[in-house]
Amino acid sequence: MPDLRPNPTLSLEYRAERPIFQAFVEQASRSPEAIAIIAHEATCSYRQLEQISQGIATYLLENGAIGADRVVIVATRGAALIYAMLGALRAGLTFTVADAAYPAARIGQIIRTLEPAFVLRCGDAEVEPGHAHCVNVPHAPADALQHFASQPAPLPAVSPAQPAYITFTSGSTGEPKGIVTHHAPLVHFVDWHVQQHGFTQEDRFSLLSGLGHDPVYRDVFTPLSIGATLICPAQSTLTDPSRLAAWIHDHGVSVIHLTPPLGKLIETGARMNGLLFERLRYLFWGGDALSPTLYQQMCAIAPHATSVNFYGTTETPQAMAFHVLDPHADNSKIPLGKGIGGAQLLLVNEANHLVEAGEVGEILIRSPYLSLGYWGDPALTQEKFVVNPFTGAPADRCYRTGDLGTYLADGSATFLGRGDSQVKIRGHRIELAEIENAITRQPRIKQCVVLANHDNASVRLVAYCVADQPIATAELRQAIAGMLPDYMVPAMFLFVPSIPLTPNGKIDKRALPAAFDDSASSTPQALSPLALKLTEAWAQILQAPHIDARLTFVELGGDSLSFVRASMVLEALIGHLPDRWEMIPVQDLADLAEPGTPANTWSMRVMEVPVFLRMVAILLIVVGHLNVFSEWRIAGETSVLFLISGISLARFQFKAIDERGDARMLLKSLAAIAVPTILYTVLVQAVFDRVHWQSLLLISNWFPPDKVGVFNYWYIEVLVQMLLILGVVLSIKRVRKAIIANPFRCLIMASCALVVADVLLSRFVFDTTALLNRVPQHYLAVMVLGMAIHYADTTLRKAVASAVALLLIAELDLVAVAGLGWQAFARYIDIALPAMLALIWFRSVPVPGVIARAGAMIASSTLFIYLTHFQFQSLARRIVDQPLFAVALALVGGVLVTYCWNTLTRHVITRLGGRRKTRGAQAVERATSP
Repeated sequence: MPDLRPNPTLSLEYRAERPIFQAFVEQASRSPEAIAIIAHEATCSYRQLEQISQGIATYLLENGAIGADRVVIVATRGAALIYAMLGALRAGLTFTVADAAYPAARIGQIIRTLEPAFVLRCGDAEVEPGHAHCVNVPHAPADALQHFASQPAPLPAVSPAQPAYITFTSGSTGEPKGIVTHHAPLVHFVDWHVQQHGFTQEDRFSLLSGLGHDPVYRDVFTPLSIGATLICPAQSTLTDPSRLAAWIHDHGVSVIHLTPPLGKLIETGARMNGLLFERLRYLFWGGDALSPTLYQQMCAIAPHATSVNFYGTTETPQAMAFHVLDPHADNSKIPLGKGIGGAQLLLVNEANHLVEAGEVGEILIRSPYLSLGYWGDPALTQEKFVVNPFTGAPADRCYRTGDLGTYLADGSATFLGRGDSQVKIRGHRIELAEIENAITRQPRIKQCVVLANHDNASVRLVAYCVADQPIATAELRQAIAGMLPDYMVPAMFLFVPSIPLTPNGKIDKRALPAAFDDSASSTPQALSPLALKLTEAWAQILQAPHIDARLTFVELGGDSLSFVRASMVLEALIGHLPDRWEMIPVQDLADLAEPGTPANTWSMRVMEVPVFLRMVAILLIVVGHLNVFSEWRIAGETSVLFLISGISLARFQFKAIDERGDARMLLKSLAAIAVPTILYTVLVQAVFDRVHWQSLLLISNWFPPDKVGVFNYWYIEVLVQMLLILGVVLSIKRVRKAIIANPFRCLIMASCALVVADVLLSRFVFDTTALLNRVPQHYLAVMVLGMAIHYADTTLRKAVASAVALLLIAELDLVAVAGLGWQAFARYIDIALPAMLALIWFRSVPVPGVIARAGAMIASSTLFIYLTHFQFQSLARRIVDQPLFAVALALVGGVLVTYCWNTLTRHVITRLGGRRKTRGAQAVERATSP
């Protein structure tokens, strides 16, 4: 198969023959009476535009302007903006555009940064020019001609290599960051643009781009270079969907450069007015990801328009890649495409090698038509504009975008997110546009923007929605949950009257209301009585003074130890367990309460399969240990518990491990298991035997009984050791990165590898038969398989997981046969395989309500039932020497001990927290006292 990726060593031609205004001057000479600009306040011919720009250039030069000077153009949307641009360029000066809609402080920053010789104030724009010479530029051609009347004079020759304009973007330091661009890149882009898309003088181009944004230059200079007409609306038209759509229709606009948010406004206005844009030929998209939904909507209102997806940055400048959308192709994921003429998209890995199709790499834009660099910041210029790593030629430059992407089979590039601020939720890299598409497909939602909130250790998604009709958050959440994986369902839905846009036509994120603001956290008065009960109950379970009701159970730090108890409280309060309830915010869970009276005790309830099997496994362990039957033929219960622990690790904790970059958060779960185990072991050994140091370290499983006695708990010890091993492994960034790329495949392969490792270790390194194989190497594959099962979300994956489960159980059984002998092993029925298959294929099981509640209490008390069941057997024998009574007492006793331990732990944590607050307050008081 041929390699269709770009050749990074291919020579790219550089041609710089003229300045950007030269083609316009030639058009004005050929067709002086043709209409150049139609604006809301004026119509200007090519002759008038040439004369006005000549007059402005002459004025600037006569008043002392020299080639190194800068000009700041402060403008509203109108004809005067174009006059000023052309005038500054023809004088050989470098200009920047500051939108008059910018805050005064922002315009002041730009003027202070550039120290311009002139400030051109267009139309009714207001500005404090500082020390610069301020010049008014009127919109009306007649007024402009009169204002800049002068005798024609030769203008200086302008080299296409000299700076033409400076475009400002937001800087990481809070100061605007200027990108300096010469004439050649824009000349090159316009030539390619016209040739590629066949524009003619009959086309009508719109000026809809943000005035301070670099696409405005292609809006202006593409039509003026070919003698076409530029149509310019009033700024107020851009914010009114109905007026904007009518304006496009009435002026017969044929070419539009636009952002997706602006496209949504146009589509909304067209539907409101019942309009079809029959004369619209091209839609050039840029600035944000184009959603398939919006593309289809635009196809409906502009049936003859071709959509082209542009990709580029202010630094490149203009579009450096394009993709023409085929209405008959699969447009569910719209790629960036391939480089325009004279440009390439190079996707490289950390070693600066070109990635293969499907691999992820940073996007480098290679072209001889890049910007000159950052104004006054050579260090940043050197960092971002780099030598092509494939040729090493100093003149062969690439711009490091910081974007991540991958190659498709045809050599096109597709966008995957930002390398420096990726949106990752629970270990998954996601695209916010996909979530927005799902939400806007809901009938009552007009518009939606989804943002990732990073104010907490956990990244949380916030959906800002504009609704036609009222819709309950819980209803919307359930609808989205039916379309997207749970990690893509926003944590919060906020309804706003409209989505604010910046003057550049992009979403104004700062104007959106705050989402997760700790200073305005949910108060009891803001919650319903039901939500208040739920938060209070969960605060006790999670051992926290209070919880934020806007967060989900997973975001609150819930794990498998608290999951079952939390589910019991939830079911008691709302009457049922919603699917994936742990991913629904607490306050929204209260909205899902079933109306009416509580269900009958014996009515059927749904238990999650992991909870149900945890209950069954601990019951079978207790029944087997307490000799209820003379011959116990069940085996594999412990493997089931290890498998469920793996599922819980992937479900509740892997997300936090990845987000924090280490596995320290596992320490809380380890402590919740290890501390009570060690304390109880020491107590029992001190009373009935002697304390063994191996038990204090939870490593008794590695020693024969004659060394450590009988009062040790190998299941807990192996579990803790496996969690420690997995914690260390998951702390390695490369391992996490590999898992995140494809969790199911990676974990399944790891499980298979661990099966092989267990066989080889037992055969050639250390035979653990004498220890009854009660060591981590024997069960690690089971736990990792449990993690993989969590990601088995398709039929194919479930089938693969089932096959691996069969392989794994076969290996465990063969090892058992080798240790016990076939005759002894044949007496047992191994329940591990059917339990694994049930966990893979089923999510829940219906049971009577009383069994569901009792089973949930047993499942949540697994640890203490396992620790104490022998002691409760001894107590039972003193009362009634019946095995079944001993089992019942062991279960009830374990539940009571769990309750007592949790109550004591919460009390201690609350007291310690109170003391820390008191000490902190005293320290503040001492520090502020006179």
